Amino acid sequence: MRLLRPDLAQWWLVIPVLIVGAGLHWRLRRAFRRHAAIDGRFAPLSRRTTWRRDAAVTGAAVVSAAAIVFALMRPQIPLARRVPDYERQDLIVMLDRSVSMHARDIRPSRFSRATLELRNLLRQKPEGVDRIALVGFAESSVVLSYLTGDVESVLFYLDWLDGEPSVLFGTNIGAALKSAADVAAKDDRRTRKRFLLVSDGDDNSAELEAALDRFRAAGYRVDCVGIGAEQAVPIPLTASDDEDSYLRDDAGRRVTTTFNEATLVRVAATTGGRYVRSTSGSELARAIADVVNSDRRILGWRSATEYRDLYPVGLAVAAVAAAAMWLLV
Repeated sequence: MRLLRPDLAQWWLVIPVLIVGAGLHWRLRRAFRRHAAIDGRFAPLSRRTTWRRDAAVTGAAVVSAAAIVFALMRPQIPLARRVPDYERQDLIVMLDRSVSMHARDIRPSRFSRATLELRNLLRQKPEGVDRIALVGFAESSVVLSYLTGDVESVLFYLDWLDGEPSVLFGTNIGAALKSAADVAAKDDRRTRKRFLLVSDGDDNSAELEAALDRFRAAGYRVDCVGIGAEQAVPIPLTASDDEDSYLRDDAGRRVTTTFNEATLVRVAATTGGRYVRSTSGSELARAIADVVNSDRRILGWRSATEYRDLYPVGLAVAAVAAAAMWLLV
């Protein structure tokens, strides 16, 4: 057992103070009873405190004080347990930046919700995920961050993407896959590579077939997360909700977008990955976590020691002793 606040051990001195105080109280009461005896006719009406009751009250007070001091010192006990040792792997994230990702069928928008959950994933990086890379794409793709163990660097690019005002058209998933494969090929570490694709759109580009062939040949798996509701929704160009802030066609009508999962399902099926759908945003965090945590290979087991706080036990004992003392007084 260890104590986080051993400097508070001096408060144990309160226990002898309580015992001395109880002894003085007992002596003074005995002296008072000798000088002010109760008349015999009132004896049946009198309920005098016995020495046993005094001892019980003193004992309850001492136990309560000792338990409080024990809790203040923050005791902890070590608990040994076996934990799995996972294979180290790298995660390459491909994030759709096209204008349709700004649709607000998922609040605050498809893109903002996706970046929010990706931030949560990075801050609570699963066991076994070593380095992270980030690829952004629309009509073309760009590698925003190569594989790095510096989570803050990837978070910086996610923050930059959230504030980037450019309107990007098109959804070229083939280009995103090519850039992600290039990131993996340029890495000199022989670690397992995982690929996560987050998008809301279909892709009819000529690059998709070649990219899928490359992934199949390399044995790479792509897990896909589709984000978007069923209904057609307008596409905002800015963060405001004014009429002029939406994308319109030549006739002045609002352009709408409808989620299409066909390409994402195909990419996942072709590469042997998983496809997960998010229609409201509330399940997006779980979807991303399930995809990242799936198929983790256990290389072995190791012993780990964690410490559990005992101060709640001390407080509980103090409460019970205080209640007993209140009933006895």
